[in-house]
Amino acid sequence: MESLDNKVVVKICGVRTTDAAVAACEAGADIIGMIFTPSPRLIDVPAAQEIAQAVYASSPLASITSPLPQRPQFNADAPPEEYFNAWAEHITQIRRKGGRPLLTGVFQNQPLEHILEVARSVPLDMVQLHGTEPVEMAREIPVPVIKVFHVDDGFSLDGESDLLKTSHHAVILLDTKVAGTSQQGGRGVSFDWSIARALSDRGVPFLMAGGLTPENIGEAVGVGRPWGVDVSSGIETDKVKDPKKIRAFIHGAKDAR
Repeated sequence: MESLDNKVVVKICGVRTTDAAVAACEAGADIIGMIFTPSPRLIDVPAAQEIAQAVYASSPLASITSPLPQRPQFNADAPPEEYFNAWAEHITQIRRKGGRPLLTGVFQNQPLEHILEVARSVPLDMVQLHGTEPVEMAREIPVPVIKVFHVDDGFSLDGESDLLKTSHHAVILLDTKVAGTSQQGGRGVSFDWSIARALSDRGVPFLMAGGLTPENIGEAVGVGRPWGVDVSSGIETDKVKDPKKIRAFIHGAKDAR
């Protein structure tokens, strides 16, 4: 799937500092993710608010008191490819109109009330549900929801009945399921990109994560053909976001089309 400007959407996740956020903005990131669930990259609301202010300040079009338009209503009876493409186009448009990356909060198996409070307080443009939350939870969240589906050796698109459900999440995220840990994501482990390609071949846009780096992003996009890519540990040096790697990753992803 291709975004409206024929470029891969890039999400820089696990951002903890304003310096990393500004580097991502300057390099052309489309989405900045902040983690609000137990993780080495966990941040609190005050830190997220500082990051939000820095991101808003990166564009003369943006205002922290005027969040971007929130989730519209799309035809829930539409085929999945039509429904998810409508969301992809909407997200691309509001990113373009706002002139800045969209702010996403990552949560994993946390109470809905907590998610809503953080989303209001930062404020967030999107929410990412990265655990085993029921897809129905997305309907209770007033901003677009990215829902993760963890890929392992037994993963099958046909076996994931919730993945293509319409009227719930706005964006599908395929990420590697890491055995032996309850905290998924940010561990630098890839999955079989041909699984992503199979979803792309169905005409459904999605984000792809797991083990992506500046060195392999061109190949990953070429094989998986995602609408967007999501990276965290792959742009770090000594577990700190590296501006050079952020730039290299974003440019590599955008140039892959």
